[in-house]
Amino acid sequence: MNKLIKALIIMAIVFAGLVTVLLFIGPSDVIVPTDEEIKEQQQKEIEQFKNIDLKGFKTKDINGEEVTSDIFSKYKLTMINIWSTWCSSCIAEMPEIAKLYKELPKDTNIISICTDAGDGSEYLDLAKDVMKKSKADFKTLIPDEFLKKNLTDDIQVFPTTIFVDSEGKVVGTPHFDEQTGEAYRKSIIDRLKLVEAK
Repeated sequence: MNKLIKALIIMAIVFAGLVTVLLFIGPSDVIVPTDEEIKEQQQKEIEQFKNIDLKGFKTKDINGEEVTSDIFSKYKLTMINIWSTWCSSCIAEMPEIAKLYKELPKDTNIISICTDAGDGSEYLDLAKDVMKKSKADFKTLIPDEFLKKNLTDDIQVFPTTIFVDSEGKVVGTPHFDEQTGEAYRKSIIDRLKLVEAK
């Protein structure tokens, strides 16, 4: 009986402590950005990507194969999907991108960059698992210092998808957040027209 009374007293003290903390600190307010703030942030990111030039990187993909910026020279347009293993939207759209990759318009390609795949073996294993479950056959890069400095370190929204020409220069505006395969296909076709019009 003494043990039961002691347990009840301890629980009462803990409960009183929690109530006191909530009374003095209060519940934290959830900050929800307005539509205007979201548009402003996206406009900043669009400006940020406008002059990106990805020529000059030398890295590895998640399977350990060396990949350089020469990968762009083989295609008129490459879609680059930038994602992270903690991003549920990124993982959710990967099967759609995998299907699109198998039916790409001529002279186009898809690659992805997993921003945290180089942070340790568990993240690399997670990235490999995501790609395997999605049946994604395209290359997934681990960002080197060049890619981090010129692209991935400044990304605020995941996934972010950009499109580059054969020289690694950005074409059109990026996509922010999850998209359907059809939306990506339309973006590829639209940006391919921009490249061919140069």
